[in-house]
This record gives sequence, C-alpha cells and structure tokens, in this order.
Amino acid sequence: MTFDMFVQEMLAWFPFLRAKCMAYMDEDEPLAYIALGCVFNPWLEESLNAGDVANVTKACKFLEHALVEGKSDDRIENLIAIEIGEWLPEVKKNKLLLSNLGPETLSACSYHISRLPGE
Repeated sequence: MTFDMFVQEMLAWFPFLRAKCMAYMDEDEPLAYIALGCVFNPWLEESLNAGDVANVTKACKFLEHALVEGKSDDRIENLIAIEIGEWLPEVKKNKLLLSNLGPETLSACSYHISRLPGE
C-alpha cells in the first residue's frame, strides 16, 4: 500500500464511508488526512461509544494492515500517527480501542500514547 492508495484501501474495507468521504470533496478523490480524521475517526468514535467490538476490531485491523503493507511509505505512518495519535486523548477513557490496536499502530502512535494521562 502507498499513501496515494490509502483512501481507496480504506473505502474497500469500509465501503459505507464512501458517501461521507465524498461529501468533503468536489470531484476529486478524498484526501487521506480528511478521510481518516473527518470520516473514519468519527465513525470509530461512534463505534467505541456504542461498545461495538466488531467495528472497533475491524478498524484496528485496518490501521495495522495499512502500516504493515505501507512500511515502504513513511507518509502512511505519519498519517496514522497524526490523525489517530492526536485523536487518542479524546477517547483515552475507552480501553476498547487501546486494547485492540496492533503493535505497528501502537508504535506509530507511541508519542501520543505516552502522553495520555493515567497511562
């Protein structure tokens, strides 16, 4: 996976997010930072709040997949570190997310995780 393929891959995993992603764009493909930060994160937060283990687990598997498959493209790690890592303090009380993040995702977000109060 490359950074340029990230949104396409995300929408292949989560096709129901396509309409929300496209709402942020005119006629272009959604930008990765917008797709992850403005569409994926709110959906994941809704899933967390609802205690939807299946969605949270799948979301975490996708993030891990992106990092593993995109190892040759540092922009993917930067994307996840910024959009997921900086979002973690907002959901810090929800252990369901932290307990499902894979090792590559935890590593990419380690700076933000280390700064979580009470962690």
